[in-house]
Amino acid sequence: MLVAFLINPGGANDKESIALATRLKTHIPNWQRKPERSPESMQAALEVVTKGHERRILRSLASTYNCIGMVFANRRTCIEPNHVPMILNEDGYVTVSEASSVMTGDIVVYELDGEVSHVAVVISNTPDLTNGSSNIQVLSQWGFDGEYLHDYRDVNEMLGIPMQFFSERRKM
Repeated sequence: MLVAFLINPGGANDKESIALATRLKTHIPNWQRKPERSPESMQAALEVVTKGHERRILRSLASTYNCIGMVFANRRTCIEPNHVPMILNEDGYVTVSEASSVMTGDIVVYELDGEVSHVAVVISNTPDLTNGSSNIQVLSQWGFDGEYLHDYRDVNEMLGIPMQFFSERRKM
């Protein structure tokens, strides 16, 4: 019996990988998930993700990319979480230390057990004057279970906890 396996999956020669690189031209390993999950499977995922969380709003039930592919590859592919630090560094992202300074388009990085586990794009940041905090809404792909708009803290525990905001904004 012949067993096929990939050497360097997601690498530049992997047929399931697309040409993707940082601003410094380092290849970002990636792979395209095919085929799309069944409509029944995606509907079940929607029910699980939103049950008891009415403020989580479905954007899309796509299942061919992950959260990192959504953020850094325009919804075209999957990128493993261990590549996020390299992408942030080589694409010139900087830490946003104050939640009040976070802007639309910035990203939030989540961690689980000290490792990057999830990323999301900030879509709004509204000050909460009653307690001096920020109401930050994000858009993120939940594994292969679809894209959701939600409060940045309202994620499944398997996606980790929000640890840091980053921005690629350039100051003039």
